[in-house]
Amino acid sequence: MYYRRKIFLALLETFSGKLNSTDFEKLLLLFCRQTNQNYYDFFPHKYGCFSFLSYQDKRVLIKSGYLKDCDKFELISRKSFINDIKEGDRKTLTELSTKWSRSLGNKLKKYTYLEYPEYAIKSEIAEKILNKEEFDIIKSHSILSDSKTLFTTGYEGLTIDAYIDKLIKNNIKLVIDVRKNPLSMKYGFSKTRLSNYLNKVRINYTHLPELGIVSKLRKDLKGPDDYKKLFDNYASTTIPSNLEAIKKITDLLSDYKRVTLTCFESNHKFCHRHKITEWLINNSFSYPIVHI
Repeated sequence: MYYRRKIFLALLETFSGKLNSTDFEKLLLLFCRQTNQNYYDFFPHKYGCFSFLSYQDKRVLIKSGYLKDCDKFELISRKSFINDIKEGDRKTLTELSTKWSRSLGNKLKKYTYLEYPEYAIKSEIAEKILNKEEFDIIKSHSILSDSKTLFTTGYEGLTIDAYIDKLIKNNIKLVIDVRKNPLSMKYGFSKTRLSNYLNKVRINYTHLPELGIVSKLRKDLKGPDDYKKLFDNYASTTIPSNLEAIKKITDLLSDYKRVTLTCFESNHKFCHRHKITEWLINNSFSYPIVHI
Protein backbone atom coordinates (compact mmCIF):
# COMPACT_ATOMS: atom_id res chain seq x y z
CA MET A 1 0.00 0.00 0.00
CA TYR A 2 1.24 3.49 -0.82
CA TYR A 3 2.47 5.27 2.30
CA ARG A 4 0.15 8.22 1.65
CA ARG A 5 -2.83 5.85 1.90
CA LYS A 6 -1.60 4.67 5.28
CA ILE A 7 -1.53 8.33 6.32
CA PHE A 8 -5.06 8.71 4.94
CA LEU A 9 -6.34 5.77 7.01
CA ALA A 10 -4.38 6.68 10.13
CA LEU A 11 -5.82 10.20 10.01
CA LEU A 12 -9.34 8.79 9.96
CA GLU A 13 -8.48 6.35 12.74
CA THR A 14 -7.17 9.19 14.89
CA PHE A 15 -10.49 11.02 14.49
CA SER A 16 -12.64 8.05 15.57
CA GLY A 17 -12.98 6.60 12.09
CA LYS A 18 -15.36 9.11 10.52
CA LEU A 19 -15.07 12.63 9.08
CA ASN A 20 -17.14 14.64 6.64
CA SER A 21 -15.40 15.53 3.41
CA THR A 22 -14.57 19.17 4.16
CA ASP A 23 -13.14 18.37 7.60
CA PHE A 24 -11.08 15.54 6.15
CA GLU A 25 -9.58 17.70 3.40
CA LYS A 26 -8.66 20.46 5.83
CA LEU A 27 -7.10 18.11 8.36
CA LEU A 28 -5.15 16.45 5.56
CA LEU A 29 -3.88 19.87 4.48
CA LEU A 30 -2.84 20.73 8.05
CA PHE A 31 -1.09 17.39 8.40
CA CYS A 32 0.86 17.88 5.16
CA ARG A 33 1.85 21.42 6.08
CA GLN A 34 2.87 20.56 9.65
CA THR A 35 5.00 17.62 8.52
CA ASN A 36 6.33 19.66 5.57
CA GLN A 37 5.59 16.68 3.30
CA ASN A 38 3.43 16.82 0.19
CA TYR A 39 1.84 13.41 0.69
CA TYR A 40 -1.04 15.23 -0.99
CA ASP A 41 -1.17 18.51 -2.88
CA PHE A 42 -4.15 20.86 -2.92
CA PHE A 43 -5.79 23.56 -4.98
CA PRO A 44 -8.48 26.16 -4.17
CA HIS A 45 -12.02 24.88 -4.64
CA LYS A 46 -15.55 25.86 -3.67
CA TYR A 47 -15.14 24.88 0.01
CA GLY A 48 -11.44 25.65 0.32
CA CYS A 49 -8.50 23.29 -0.17
CA PHE A 50 -9.21 20.19 -2.23
CA SER A 51 -7.30 17.20 -3.58
CA PHE A 52 -8.50 15.05 -6.47
CA LEU A 53 -5.87 12.48 -5.54
CA SER A 54 -7.35 12.05 -2.07
CA TYR A 55 -10.70 11.20 -3.66
CA GLN A 56 -9.06 8.76 -6.03
CA ASP A 57 -7.45 7.12 -2.99
CA LYS A 58 -10.86 7.07 -1.31
CA ARG A 59 -12.29 5.14 -4.27
CA VAL A 60 -9.42 2.66 -4.16
CA LEU A 61 -9.77 2.18 -0.40
CA ILE A 62 -13.53 1.62 -0.75
CA LYS A 63 -12.89 -1.11 -3.32
CA SER A 64 -10.23 -2.62 -1.04
CA GLY A 65 -12.69 -2.85 1.85
CA TYR A 66 -11.17 -0.22 4.13
CA LEU A 67 -13.82 2.49 3.75
CA LYS A 68 -17.58 2.64 3.60
CA ASP A 69 -19.02 3.64 0.22
CA CYS A 70 -20.67 6.92 1.22
CA ASP A 71 -20.21 10.68 0.96
CA LYS A 72 -18.28 10.82 4.24
CA PHE A 73 -14.84 9.37 4.88
CA GLU A 74 -15.67 6.42 7.13
CA LEU A 75 -13.60 3.41 8.16
CA ILE A 76 -15.09 -0.08 8.10
CA SER A 77 -11.86 -2.02 8.43
CA ARG A 78 -10.65 -2.83 11.94
CA LYS A 79 -7.01 -2.94 10.85
CA SER A 80 -4.97 -0.19 12.53
CA PHE A 81 -2.50 1.85 10.50
CA ILE A 82 -1.32 4.21 13.21
CA ASN A 83 1.67 2.03 14.04
CA ASP A 84 2.49 1.60 10.34
CA ILE A 85 3.43 5.25 9.89
CA LYS A 86 6.54 7.12 10.98
CA GLU A 87 6.88 8.26 14.58
CA GLY A 88 6.91 11.93 13.62
CA ASP A 89 3.75 11.48 11.57
CA ARG A 90 2.02 9.73 14.48
CA LYS A 91 2.98 12.63 16.72
CA THR A 92 1.52 15.15 14.27
CA LEU A 93 -1.75 13.21 14.06
CA THR A 94 -1.98 13.16 17.85
CA GLU A 95 -1.43 16.92 17.98
CA LEU A 96 -4.11 17.48 15.35
CA SER A 97 -6.56 15.30 17.26
CA THR A 98 -5.87 17.10 20.53
CA LYS A 99 -6.42 20.49 18.92
CA TRP A 100 -9.30 19.79 16.53
CA SER A 101 -11.34 16.74 17.54
CA ARG A 102 -13.88 18.99 19.30
CA SER A 103 -13.55 21.98 16.98
CA LEU A 104 -14.43 20.68 13.55
CA GLY A 105 -16.77 22.37 11.09
CA ASN A 106 -16.68 26.15 10.80
CA LYS A 107 -13.88 26.62 13.34
CA LEU A 108 -11.62 24.38 11.30
CA LYS A 109 -12.68 26.02 8.03
CA LYS A 110 -12.03 29.48 9.44
CA TYR A 111 -8.59 28.50 10.72
CA THR A 112 -7.46 26.97 7.42
CA TYR A 113 -8.89 29.88 5.42
CA LEU A 114 -6.88 32.40 7.43
CA GLU A 115 -3.76 30.27 7.79
CA TYR A 116 -3.71 29.33 4.09
CA PRO A 117 -5.79 32.01 2.33
CA GLU A 118 -4.45 31.03 -1.08
CA TYR A 119 -6.67 27.93 -0.89
CA ALA A 120 -9.77 29.92 0.06
CA ILE A 121 -9.94 32.19 -2.99
CA LYS A 122 -12.62 30.04 -4.68
CA SER A 123 -14.63 29.36 -1.54
CA GLU A 124 -18.38 29.88 -1.82
CA ILE A 125 -18.81 30.01 1.96
CA ALA A 126 -15.88 32.16 3.12
CA GLU A 127 -17.95 35.32 3.39
CA LYS A 128 -20.46 33.50 5.61
CA ILE A 129 -17.96 32.24 8.19
CA LEU A 130 -15.48 35.14 8.25
CA ASN A 131 -15.91 38.70 9.42
CA LYS A 132 -15.31 41.56 6.99
CA GLU A 133 -11.67 42.09 7.94
CA GLU A 134 -10.95 38.38 7.64
CA PHE A 135 -12.79 38.10 4.34
CA ASP A 136 -10.77 41.03 2.99
CA ILE A 137 -7.64 38.93 3.55
CA ILE A 138 -9.09 36.24 1.30
CA LYS A 139 -10.12 38.82 -1.30
CA SER A 140 -6.59 40.23 -1.35
CA HIS A 141 -5.34 36.80 -2.46
CA SER A 142 -8.12 36.56 -5.04
CA ILE A 143 -6.87 39.41 -7.20
CA LEU A 144 -5.42 37.54 -10.17
CA SER A 145 -4.04 39.04 -13.35
CA ASP A 146 -6.37 39.04 -16.34
CA SER A 147 -3.91 40.38 -18.92
CA LYS A 148 -3.66 38.44 -22.15
CA THR A 149 -0.76 35.99 -21.76
CA LEU A 150 0.36 32.73 -23.34
CA PHE A 151 1.85 30.28 -20.85
CA THR A 152 3.49 26.91 -21.25
CA THR A 153 3.24 24.27 -18.54
CA GLY A 154 4.89 20.89 -18.05
CA TYR A 155 3.39 18.43 -15.59
CA GLU A 156 6.59 16.46 -14.96
CA GLY A 157 7.08 16.09 -11.20
CA LEU A 158 3.58 17.40 -10.40
CA THR A 159 0.49 15.69 -9.09
CA ILE A 160 -2.78 16.56 -10.78
CA ASP A 161 -3.61 18.76 -7.77
CA ALA A 162 -0.31 20.67 -7.87
CA TYR A 163 -0.74 21.13 -11.62
CA ILE A 164 -4.26 22.53 -11.24
CA ASP A 165 -3.10 24.75 -8.37
CA LYS A 166 -0.49 26.25 -10.69
CA LEU A 167 -3.11 26.90 -13.37
CA ILE A 168 -5.53 28.55 -10.95
CA LYS A 169 -2.87 30.78 -9.39
CA ASN A 170 -1.99 32.02 -12.86
CA ASN A 171 -5.69 32.51 -13.69
CA ILE A 172 -5.43 30.25 -16.72
CA LYS A 173 -8.73 29.76 -18.54
CA LEU A 174 -7.76 27.28 -21.26
CA VAL A 175 -5.31 24.39 -21.50
CA ILE A 176 -4.10 23.49 -24.99
CA ASP A 177 -2.68 19.97 -24.94
CA VAL A 178 0.10 19.72 -27.53
CA ARG A 179 0.94 16.07 -26.93
CA LYS A 180 0.61 13.81 -29.97
CA ASN A 181 -0.83 11.00 -27.90
CA PRO A 182 -2.29 12.40 -24.67
CA LEU A 183 -1.83 9.27 -22.60
CA SER A 184 0.07 9.18 -19.33
CA MET A 185 1.03 6.66 -16.69
CA LYS A 186 0.86 9.56 -14.25
CA TYR A 187 -2.54 9.75 -12.58
CA GLY A 188 -4.85 12.44 -13.90
CA PHE A 189 -2.98 13.40 -17.06
CA SER A 190 -4.48 11.20 -19.76
CA LYS A 191 -6.77 13.18 -22.05
CA THR A 192 -10.22 12.21 -20.78
CA ARG A 193 -9.42 12.40 -17.08
CA LEU A 194 -7.43 15.62 -17.46
CA SER A 195 -10.25 17.22 -19.43
CA ASN A 196 -12.81 16.12 -16.83
CA TYR A 197 -10.77 17.42 -13.91
CA LEU A 198 -10.17 20.76 -15.60
CA ASN A 199 -13.88 21.06 -16.35
CA LYS A 200 -14.64 20.57 -12.63
CA VAL A 201 -12.56 23.66 -11.82
CA ARG A 202 -13.94 25.65 -14.76
CA ILE A 203 -10.81 25.52 -16.89
CA ASN A 204 -11.37 24.67 -20.55
CA TYR A 205 -9.40 22.03 -22.44
CA THR A 206 -8.61 21.40 -26.08
CA HIS A 207 -6.19 19.09 -27.87
CA LEU A 208 -4.02 19.93 -30.87
CA PRO A 209 -2.41 16.57 -31.70
CA GLU A 210 -1.06 17.88 -34.99
CA LEU A 211 1.47 19.93 -32.99
CA GLY A 212 2.76 16.91 -31.10
CA ILE A 213 5.82 14.74 -31.69
CA VAL A 214 5.36 11.02 -32.33
CA SER A 215 6.71 8.90 -29.49
CA LYS A 216 9.25 6.97 -31.56
CA LEU A 217 11.14 10.18 -32.34
CA ARG A 218 11.59 10.87 -28.63
CA LYS A 219 13.21 7.54 -27.89
CA ASP A 220 16.93 7.33 -27.15
CA LEU A 221 17.40 11.05 -26.57
CA LYS A 222 20.62 11.11 -24.56
CA GLY A 223 21.93 14.64 -24.54
CA PRO A 224 21.59 18.24 -25.73
CA ASP A 225 22.68 17.41 -29.28
CA ASP A 226 19.92 14.80 -29.65
CA TYR A 227 17.30 17.24 -28.36
CA LYS A 228 18.57 20.01 -30.62
CA LYS A 229 18.34 17.76 -33.67
CA LEU A 230 14.82 16.67 -32.73
CA PHE A 231 13.55 20.20 -32.12
CA ASP A 232 15.27 21.68 -35.17
CA ASN A 233 13.54 19.05 -37.29
CA TYR A 234 10.23 19.82 -35.56
CA ALA A 235 10.62 23.53 -36.23
CA SER A 236 11.42 23.00 -39.91
CA THR A 237 8.78 20.34 -40.66
CA THR A 238 5.91 20.02 -38.20
CA ILE A 239 5.26 23.70 -37.56
CA PRO A 240 5.30 24.86 -41.22
CA SER A 241 2.97 21.97 -42.07
CA ASN A 242 0.48 22.94 -39.37
CA LEU A 243 0.14 26.70 -39.50
CA GLU A 244 -3.64 26.40 -39.10
CA ALA A 245 -3.06 24.84 -35.68
CA ILE A 246 -0.62 27.64 -34.81
CA LYS A 247 -3.23 30.18 -35.87
CA LYS A 248 -5.75 28.40 -33.67
CA ILE A 249 -3.52 29.08 -30.66
CA THR A 250 -3.59 32.82 -31.34
CA ASP A 251 -7.35 32.72 -31.97
CA LEU A 252 -7.95 30.89 -28.70
CA LEU A 253 -5.74 33.37 -26.88
CA SER A 254 -7.96 36.17 -28.18
CA ASP A 255 -11.01 34.32 -26.88
CA TYR A 256 -9.73 33.19 -23.46
CA LYS A 257 -6.91 35.68 -22.68
CA ARG A 258 -5.06 33.32 -20.27
CA VAL A 259 -4.00 30.20 -22.16
CA THR A 260 -1.34 27.57 -21.59
CA LEU A 261 0.30 25.03 -23.89
CA THR A 262 0.81 21.86 -21.91
CA CYS A 263 3.01 18.82 -22.31
CA PHE A 264 5.10 16.58 -20.04
CA GLU A 265 8.58 18.05 -19.56
CA SER A 266 8.99 20.53 -16.71
CA ASN A 267 11.84 22.32 -18.51
CA HIS A 268 10.34 23.90 -21.62
CA LYS A 269 13.73 23.76 -23.35
CA PHE A 270 13.43 19.97 -23.39
CA CYS A 271 9.92 20.12 -24.83
CA HIS A 272 8.69 21.03 -28.31
CA ARG A 273 6.39 23.67 -26.85
CA HIS A 274 9.34 26.08 -26.74
CA LYS A 275 9.65 25.78 -30.51
CA ILE A 276 6.00 26.76 -30.88
CA THR A 277 6.57 29.88 -28.79
CA GLU A 278 9.79 30.69 -30.67
CA TRP A 279 7.88 30.54 -33.95
CA LEU A 280 5.24 32.88 -32.53
CA ILE A 281 7.86 35.36 -31.31
CA ASN A 282 9.54 35.35 -34.71
CA ASN A 283 6.22 35.98 -36.44
CA SER A 284 4.96 39.17 -34.81
CA PHE A 285 3.37 37.68 -31.70
CA SER A 286 2.85 40.68 -29.42
CA TYR A 287 1.77 39.18 -26.09
CA PRO A 288 3.83 37.96 -23.12
CA ILE A 289 4.92 34.32 -23.09
CA VAL A 290 5.54 32.79 -19.67
CA HIS A 291 6.93 29.31 -19.00
CA ILE A 292 5.63 27.94 -15.67
